[in-house]
Amino acid sequence: MTAASLNHIVAILAVLLLHTQQLRSQSGEEYMNTCDIIRLRGYECTEHTVITKDKYILTMHRLSPKQCGEMKKPGRPIILQHGLLQSSIHWVINYANQSLGFLLANAGYDVWLGNIRGNIYSKGHTSLSPYLKEYWNFTFDQMAEYDLPAMVEYVLQVTNHSSLDYVGHSQGTLIGFACFSEKPDWARQKIRSFHAFAPVAYVGHTKTVLRLLRPFFQLVNWMLKHSHYEILPNTDGVKWVARKICKGKTVPICEKVLHKLGGYEPRNVNATRLSIYLSHYPAGTSTLNIAHFGQLIKTNKMQKFDYGTKGNLLRYNQTFPPQYHPERSRVPTALYWGANDVLSVEKDVRRLINITHSELGLYRYENTEHVDFMWGLNMIDAAYAQLMRVLSKLPAR
Repeated sequence: MTAASLNHIVAILAVLLLHTQQLRSQSGEEYMNTCDIIRLRGYECTEHTVITKDKYILTMHRLSPKQCGEMKKPGRPIILQHGLLQSSIHWVINYANQSLGFLLANAGYDVWLGNIRGNIYSKGHTSLSPYLKEYWNFTFDQMAEYDLPAMVEYVLQVTNHSSLDYVGHSQGTLIGFACFSEKPDWARQKIRSFHAFAPVAYVGHTKTVLRLLRPFFQLVNWMLKHSHYEILPNTDGVKWVARKICKGKTVPICEKVLHKLGGYEPRNVNATRLSIYLSHYPAGTSTLNIAHFGQLIKTNKMQKFDYGTKGNLLRYNQTFPPQYHPERSRVPTALYWGANDVLSVEKDVRRLINITHSELGLYRYENTEHVDFMWGLNMIDAAYAQLMRVLSKLPAR
């Protein structure tokens, strides 16, 4: 090989390396995972595997500041649980001074980010492949019965604490209300406080696009119940669309879609990061879970999944699905909601207020939408700051 040929090869490799670096720079956070984002901000991240009693394999992300000098003992553990079609990444998707996960870590808390079954980080099972129909035979009933207790027990075991604090958003609050009301004694012992962001228990008055399906409920419910597969997964196609469409002049299109799907207020969000938000949303769930939400909208009840008369008899020993009773929870609770929320509508939140033990406070925010509690910059000095104040006043346990 001549010197000229060698120089030519080196030049080509240099160009390829530069091109690769440019692609990485262009893709950036759109293609990063939760730990990538956390480390990018200068924090430490560790992945933890949690196996539920029904053998689903979940991933939790533990966030902590980088240690400088003498090792500090971790503070009180706190679990942040995402909403429907989201993942752990949404608690850290903004900058370090804007995301709740980082703010809590800075305040000394031992932050654990949960991922429920079926999302991009929790598609494991000890014997079932996510390519099998049987894997997707779940709704938020199983998340409340198995996922949340498993994550709580795991965190308490690893941290050697007797109790922890729990923050849920949207579906994260729903599985909290369901779990804590079904296991009141266990929850009172293990959960020091419950903070419900954009609380969901009753959704009969939702104004999202899901409400438009009500006239076709029977058909849609039948289709979803008999498909038993994943719906709205997070794929490279999702990321490509987010990068190509949700930037520049076409941003308003993405904003309108977001508003119809789950509530979005453009003035509260960093529009330059919209493509990043939507690269990680949706993050997948089961068709049965979506059908379950449809049932809640149709009946305006907080109830377990309706399998039909025969299915209910087999599963519940009665012809209709049992209802959940949030009022049975004994966990000290605080509710935080937006006056403009189209999913967690204020009328439904008020119904929840009337029956829950919200002894830690009721906090209403004007001009606030559903996803603001995860992405909104307006939450830094509002719900996030209020959460910090409430936590700081709680008795040690």
